[in-house]
Amino acid sequence: MARESVSDRWGNEIYLTDERWAHVVEVHEEMMNYRGHVLITVRTGLRLQDPLDPTKYKYSKRCRDLPAGFTHVVVVLKFAWRGKSQGRVTPNNFILTAYQVSRR
Repeated sequence: MARESVSDRWGNEIYLTDERWAHVVEVHEEMMNYRGHVLITVRTGLRLQDPLDPTKYKYSKRCRDLPAGFTHVVVVLKFAWRGKSQGRVTPNNFILTAYQVSRR
């Protein structure tokens, strides 16, 4: 499975797999040609932590070239840890989904 990684403004490495991207475009067809926007949103967007699940974050960014009616890309991420040998753990931060919204 192919995956693409980017770092956010806080230095967290986050990845997007082809499987997750297939989910994004299946559920949110408007995202079909906006994979690059998703990665830019993670790199430079505003970040809010989910109040009910502190391991989830929403990144958002205004994009001027979205289809009519949409103003922002929103990317939902999961921050997790993966066990490794010798008792060490490594970050496992990945994109769950992405969609477009209209905001003022």
